[in-house]
Amino acid sequence: HLCVTIFSFISVGCSVVVAQYLGAQKRDTARNVIHISIALNMLLGTFVALVIFFFGWDALKLMNTPDSLMQDAYNYLHILGICLLFEAISLILAACIRVYGKTQAVMYVSLFINIITVFGNILLLYGFFGLPQLGLIGVAVSTAFGRLVGMGILFYLLFHGLKIHFDYHLLFRWTKKQLGQILKIGLPSAGENLVWFLHYLTALAFVGLMGELSLAAESIYFAIASFIMLLGASVSIANEIIVAHYVGASQFDKAYKQGFHAIRAGFITSLIAAVLIYLASPFISRLLTDDQSVIAIMAPLFLLGILLEPGRSLNIVMVNALRASGDAAFPLKTAILFMWGISIPLGYYLGIKL
Repeated sequence: HLCVTIFSFISVGCSVVVAQYLGAQKRDTARNVIHISIALNMLLGTFVALVIFFFGWDALKLMNTPDSLMQDAYNYLHILGICLLFEAISLILAACIRVYGKTQAVMYVSLFINIITVFGNILLLYGFFGLPQLGLIGVAVSTAFGRLVGMGILFYLLFHGLKIHFDYHLLFRWTKKQLGQILKIGLPSAGENLVWFLHYLTALAFVGLMGELSLAAESIYFAIASFIMLLGASVSIANEIIVAHYVGASQFDKAYKQGFHAIRAGFITSLIAAVLIYLASPFISRLLTDDQSVIAIMAPLFLLGILLEPGRSLNIVMVNALRASGDAAFPLKTAILFMWGISIPLGYYLGIKL
């Protein structure tokens, strides 16, 4: 997950810059940016794979992996290290296909990858059709194979399906301007994701101090809330592409109005979802746990969710709209200020002290 977060910062920068160039009708420049981004993530993916290859054992030791699991975990991690190279390239390809408006194609490819991976897991875990039972290594192999196939399909869709000419020479022709544009959006985006991730881990540590029941309640609630977050995230990604096209075409009034249309859509859909989940929460809670103490702790979280989730959706949509306009630094600054200046201190005071 950490590696995918690292790879994502290039894909975020790439998608915004490509969308802006497409809006400005500079398709050749957009093609150059695509090639540079693929090369960047290819280098990152190779670097990560090498780190895992040479330091995977040390990483597992650092995580206090039990001795009985070390060898299997090490073999699994090695194979997934190769898989991460495919994942790094696929993230760029998928982001670019979305920018060209073919979002359904990416969804179908993801579904196909999952089918291959699950089917491969079944074959190699249980040794059907005379295949060896490879256990955890089999899971890693099928995962890597699924990612490789997915990367191949995405590559075909982008460069053949969308008629974008692939030129391997462009992978090595980096211009300072275009590289700077990608990193200007990508690096603050990566920083903001990291700030949120560390903030979430810290808050989780606070919950851990409250005991196992609170931790179980938080885990279940967060899993359910993730479905509401998906609504805001989907609206924000679509809005980011549209706003970036308008900004590239210098249609700033349209970009401004589009941003607020998306905020309204994200807010309303998240509010409706939060209310429906609150109303269904007694049934959902019993479905996921039979511990009445956990259900009692979780009950007020669903009510608070009616306030929290629409606000979270508003933030996600607004942050992506700002990125699309070329400003990724402001969301990073606000994330640091409000997450670490308000949320964490107030959470500690209310949750632990009081």
